[in-house]
Amino acid sequence: MSIMAKDSVPSETQKEEEKNPVKKGSKKKFLIMGIALFLLLSIVASVLFFSPLLFPGGAESEGAKPQGQKQTEKAPEKPGRIYPLEPFIVNLVDAEAPRYLKLRMEIESNSALAEGEMEKRLPQLRDTIITVLSSKAYKEIHDSEGKKRLKEEIILNANQLGQKFKFRAVYFTEFVIQ
Repeated sequence: MSIMAKDSVPSETQKEEEKNPVKKGSKKKFLIMGIALFLLLSIVASVLFFSPLLFPGGAESEGAKPQGQKQTEKAPEKPGRIYPLEPFIVNLVDAEAPRYLKLRMEIESNSALAEGEMEKRLPQLRDTIITVLSSKAYKEIHDSEGKKRLKEEIILNANQLGQKFKFRAVYFTEFVIQ
């Protein structure tokens, strides 16, 4: 009889199992499902975060602008016509010693000129360039920065001739100072 009494009286572990109907095997299932859900959400968040970089036309990664503003893309410039010029030989303005500059250059216009238009303006253009070159000293034009300033000055003065066309660039093909 004592055996029956033990069986009929519920033990403390049986009482706890009755209070928590969840079994140990189901706890493992919830833990595995939780980890799987966390990994799935991490993958989805990563894809959403990096997707603008993966797909063209997504959000601009560099300098995204508000929707109301239009992006201004500079259209590539159409190449103009390049006109070669005869060499220039001028005296430089140097008090220490006489110096000479031999310069061969080509000049680029914004657009192709009408046939013969460049030839009509050539004496004026050469005079302007000689005036600019002969006003320079060796110290002003011997380095790359000086050459860059010289190109800008030539373009500025050449464009003031009142022509129907404008020059955009100067290219030095020979530059000798003696």
